[in-house]
Amino acid sequence: MTKSWTRFLLLAGALVAGTAGNGAASSAAADGANGTDGASAPRLTGNGKPELDPGFGYYTHFTSALAEQLFNQSPVTAYLPTRLPDSHWQYYGMRSQLTGDGYILTAYRSEKALPAVAMLLGAGGAGEPKASDVLYRLAAGSAAEEGLSVPPSAKLLQSGDAAGWKFWSTGADAGLEQQLSSKFAAMVKAGAPVSGAAGTVLVTKAASGKVTYSASWTNNGGTYYSFAGFGSLEDFVSMLTSFRPVVNLLDSADIVLLPVDMQLNLQAGRSEMFEPYENRFVPLAQAPIVKDGTAFLPLRDIATLIGGEIQYVAEAGGGAVYVSQNGWLNELQLRLRTGEVFRKQEKLATVPLLVKDGTTLVPLRFMSEQFGLPVTYDAAAKAIAVHYTHWSTNSVVPPIGSKADYKTSVLSIGGPPFTYSNERLGSGASWGYEQQKPPVGYNSLKYQLYKVGVDLLPGDNAFVMRDMQTKRVIDSIPIKTTITAADVPFRTDGSFFADSLKVELKLTSSNGKSWPSGYAEISAGASVDITGALKGQSFDSIGMDYHAGNLSSKRVDIPLQDGKFTYRLTPNKGPGTYEVTLYSPPGSVPGMSGVSPLVSFVIVVPYAS
Repeated sequence: MTKSWTRFLLLAGALVAGTAGNGAASSAAADGANGTDGASAPRLTGNGKPELDPGFGYYTHFTSALAEQLFNQSPVTAYLPTRLPDSHWQYYGMRSQLTGDGYILTAYRSEKALPAVAMLLGAGGAGEPKASDVLYRLAAGSAAEEGLSVPPSAKLLQSGDAAGWKFWSTGADAGLEQQLSSKFAAMVKAGAPVSGAAGTVLVTKAASGKVTYSASWTNNGGTYYSFAGFGSLEDFVSMLTSFRPVVNLLDSADIVLLPVDMQLNLQAGRSEMFEPYENRFVPLAQAPIVKDGTAFLPLRDIATLIGGEIQYVAEAGGGAVYVSQNGWLNELQLRLRTGEVFRKQEKLATVPLLVKDGTTLVPLRFMSEQFGLPVTYDAAAKAIAVHYTHWSTNSVVPPIGSKADYKTSVLSIGGPPFTYSNERLGSGASWGYEQQKPPVGYNSLKYQLYKVGVDLLPGDNAFVMRDMQTKRVIDSIPIKTTITAADVPFRTDGSFFADSLKVELKLTSSNGKSWPSGYAEISAGASVDITGALKGQSFDSIGMDYHAGNLSSKRVDIPLQDGKFTYRLTPNKGPGTYEVTLYSPPGSVPGMSGVSPLVSFVIVVPYAS
């Protein structure tokens, strides 16, 4: 899908009112590359592996080795869920093997921890699980029948014709049918449960009261996938909508930037917690406590496991605990005597605290309100689930760029929820993106594949990705360029007057050197003479400012005479890269009091060698 480029001008906006991850792999792509053809070298990560969906392929997840095996050995494209069913405080076990035209997999609960090799394809050392321990079964192949065999007595509950799915039940009473109809109707609002596939769901209630949830789907009418869940309806729906193909995502994009979901399961009185995706139990300094209906968690254990740090400091009036997250030291101060919570000097809240055997326990809402962590509490079971997300990134971005307008492709979740920039131009520099269709199996309502463009300069650059909300850097990819000063243009991206105004500019250093285009280099304390002419608009003046990293100058007005001007600019923010922008005068945009950027260029003051 081709669309015109859209510019995000974060500081010099189109209308300005008034004023980790892993390192880049070998470069199989060139500027603007997107995917490979059959003759290209494999686009693998820096450690020579495919980049699989982090839901099952993240290196700490117990499913990662099996997923890599399926990628390399399955005769058909494998599908795996990125969500796990409830194991009821037991370990997960898996038995799987290849078949002549696909594979079969059984997941079950186990009282004992199984070594990773026992869950690989064809490993049978753990033995056949008991039927009561089976959590789900999964199979793929060229089935003789097309999908599930729906009995004549089954009742059609929901027909998601637009999504290509039908939902049936058999043996269900009226109450269960109503529950199923409501759940499935909500499911298909977001599209097909398995994106890009047509399928069938069958819910069977046996005379014993046991309910089995089954699904079958196909992408091409040749290979069929079947999935049967033996747990709750919530687990079935969560898992069915989480299936993703086991494919190398670097074949679709130069950069893969996806969330990694983590979960911590705790229970009042239990001195260890369970990490489902890692399939391990972790001892706690103190078991969670429920007091007066409120659940309390051991602060140090939770903070450490989500990548934070905790430090006790003795202070006047009682000690305090400083809690950080993702490397932000002393982000929160928790005063142990009063329960007051501060960020810097701002009081955020007061929370009740418990101290048992020297361990500080905080209420659930402290974790959700102060760290934004989704936390759920089952009062009946006194069970707590803490959810935590971080970013996984990998890339095959070429380390050398040959164009000033650098384009690469990114597969990520919708939004886009990130900003992109050249480190030399600062986080406020302009960038653009062109949306495309994500890979098969990835719902375009959640996932996006888009080409991203940033401006490069001669010499060393870095392609920086930031979280749009927190402004934190997710990854920084070094890029050298072969371009020269003559290759950097005067840029007119985002101008309201782009079609009606022609701007002619010339940059001359104070030492008399004339620069061929939109890039100049000067020594510290030197100046640049800017000579220009505007044709197509009758402005009396224009505005000008510059940005150097996160520093900005005041905007100055430059008078025009017959559309021409001359201005001497002396950058005074020290060594660095200055992005200079010229603006239309206030009120020049019809119906608005703001201004529009006209043209921008770059002046570099090198650091002393």
